[in-house]
Amino acid sequence: MSATDWTELLGRAWGKEPARLAAAAPADPAHLHRTVVAACGPFRAGTVFRTLPQVRLHTPYGWLGAPGRLLPDAADPTPAAYRDRLRAEPPGSGPDAGFLLSVRQPLHTDPVLWAAVRDALAALWERVGLPCLPVEAELTEGDGFTRLRGLAVPSEHAVLTWVAAGVLEVELPDRDGGSRVLRAGVGELLYWPEGSRWREHHRDGCVTLRISVPRARRLATGAVKNLLAEGVRDRLEYDGAVPGMPYPPPVGTPAGPPAALLAVGEAVRAAADGPELPAALRTRWAAWCSSAGLEPAPDPRPGVPLGPGRRLRVVRPLLRLPDGPGRRIWAVDGHAFPVGGAAGERIAQQLWPGRELTVGELCRAVGADERNTAVLALLGKLHRLRAVDLADPAEPGEPADSIGGEGRADG
Repeated sequence: MSATDWTELLGRAWGKEPARLAAAAPADPAHLHRTVVAACGPFRAGTVFRTLPQVRLHTPYGWLGAPGRLLPDAADPTPAAYRDRLRAEPPGSGPDAGFLLSVRQPLHTDPVLWAAVRDALAALWERVGLPCLPVEAELTEGDGFTRLRGLAVPSEHAVLTWVAAGVLEVELPDRDGGSRVLRAGVGELLYWPEGSRWREHHRDGCVTLRISVPRARRLATGAVKNLLAEGVRDRLEYDGAVPGMPYPPPVGTPAGPPAALLAVGEAVRAAADGPELPAALRTRWAAWCSSAGLEPAPDPRPGVPLGPGRRLRVVRPLLRLPDGPGRRIWAVDGHAFPVGGAAGERIAQQLWPGRELTVGELCRAVGADERNTAVLALLGKLHRLRAVDLADPAEPGEPADSIGGEGRADG
């Protein structure tokens, strides 16, 4: 089915009932597996904390905190090869032993896959509306394994799961004690709305791409709280320690909170009343809109020299939001930055997707010298953020991905 077909059908079920749809994954199993292997690299040496992606290997004996060699590497060229090797090693030895490899938030490490998923989500948001918070992505490879995580509490997220290989079977209990079973194979998508509980069975070398869409109001409150906390930290002199007070309080100590807590309260009030919090929200919102809610975004690519003769091809639209007199927030592919002055708007009007022009042609069109440093700096930033590609041959020493984009997710 076309993107229009599956998004239209999913739009009818959105927020109402589970659904199984014909919809090919944004990338083939081979591409998804390469991304999984790359994400697992650091974890083969041991547990990695406070970083994305997050890798977990689930077995019949429980979750392994440091799977080491049990994670896939370059010697496992396909999901099937990895599955065969894993079954021959403890603790998963034996033809009937199940496993599930989960990689959370890996897409930003693969700009091609990230862009393909972003485009698929953008088509859906045109039907159901853009979520006000970022979505969470997960890649899985599993076989003969049942995951019960979704049974614990009703989900605060709507869940989309593309099946790229194998079979995924999901049981959705209802309030009457019965259950609904959805079974999806290659080229199908499963959806269930927020408030659901589920049990999932990964069979026949199942490979999935899952997107969890935040839907609970509590999650929006938490996002604003985190931004407010950042503003508070910027206003306090903090030495890294929580202050300790004498106990019991000395005789004659004034009643009420200690000065350290009062200082935090004052910083919260100032941060909430100041312009920083609305500005931070505007910037984050612009970034989320430009990424279709897919966060984190890939890092910028290396820059290249942009002389007057370099030919550019515009490949991504620019999102621009007002940010005060003479200022706008520009956003592309999950990155946002401020641009001031009328010259920025004249440049933006020349950069519509699909257009090709040289740097010199752009400068002349906006009334700037062809070696204007401000214009060249802005174009260089747009190139690093993948809004524009180079449409002419690479010069010696330039990175290959600067010419003609970065390929296709199914290539």
